[in-house]
Amino acid sequence: MNRHLSSSQPVRSRVGSAPLGTSALLARVADASYWMSRYLERAEHLARLLVVSMDVLTGAGELDADFALRVCTDVLQITQHDHLLSQLQQTAPTPMSLMNAIARHMTLDESNPNSLISCISKARENARSIRESISAEIWENLNVLYWSFRSDDAAARFDEAPQETCRQVLTGSLLLQGLADQTMDHGQIWLFMQLAKYLERVEMTCRILAAKFTTLCAPTLSVQGPLQVIQWMSVLRSCCCIEAYRRANIGEINADRVAEFIIFAPSFPRSILFCVQHSLEAVDRIRAMLSADAGREAQRQLGRLYAELQYGQATLGADAPLTEFLENIRAGAAQAAIAVQDQWFLQVEPTINV
Repeated sequence: MNRHLSSSQPVRSRVGSAPLGTSALLARVADASYWMSRYLERAEHLARLLVVSMDVLTGAGELDADFALRVCTDVLQITQHDHLLSQLQQTAPTPMSLMNAIARHMTLDESNPNSLISCISKARENARSIRESISAEIWENLNVLYWSFRSDDAAARFDEAPQETCRQVLTGSLLLQGLADQTMDHGQIWLFMQLAKYLERVEMTCRILAAKFTTLCAPTLSVQGPLQVIQWMSVLRSCCCIEAYRRANIGEINADRVAEFIIFAPSFPRSILFCVQHSLEAVDRIRAMLSADAGREAQRQLGRLYAELQYGQATLGADAPLTEFLENIRAGAAQAAIAVQDQWFLQVEPTINV
């Protein structure tokens, strides 16, 4: 989901009507805190995807040419930039050079609205508009991350070590999440940040999982033996859960178990079930602080989605293929996000999937 924020938005009506003793946020504060968090989460997912994809190409030895190309195109498919493939291949004929070109486009290209620099810039702009509502530590660390991408040597540092540039984003995002938890009151602003984080995580995890499983299970690609294990490990790394998966599943990495864990693990904070559950809890808590009418549609959408996930494990694979199941989950989360914007923010902007 893509959304552009103007830095000169006027202050408009408050969010809902709060019960006695509870102050409702200004709509612009709720809006900006939500999108600050969502853009940071998006940047983190993209940075991790780039690191894992580059590591696969550099560390797995001689890959099958078709499979190596698919590793590159997966990144473009997940971010919906498939149309750039032929253009990039003209100047980058080998898989490794193609991946470097993709990584540069996804990192430093400001014409790409979902590049790392674009996401971090939008997150900072949202944070700047509500500096009085977030902690000084959050603003300072986000500012440091932003200026590291705006420095004169940013392009040179990326060309020398692209993975390190992406890891800087991973570290920055995780640091900012910790700062939010430890330096902010866990009231409405924090809840909107949590809601944004979990909705973005559902969106990106569904996209990554669907693309990777389509690649690894394609009958035309022969990926066997140690290479197959490496690729399944890359799926887990892309979703930041390889250690958690290994603790829960002893033995060989199995495709069905990988999908089951990433989707249904009840206590892992990056599983789809966990994210939907905590999105619903955030909406419930926000509604409890505001009027009973505000957020009803978002609550309904997330409640339905949570119920589908709770009972979906038994039917997954029997009634619907994995990709179809994931698309239904992603679409449900997108509808919930639209409801959040419609009911709590300044205005509903056109929704463009990442």
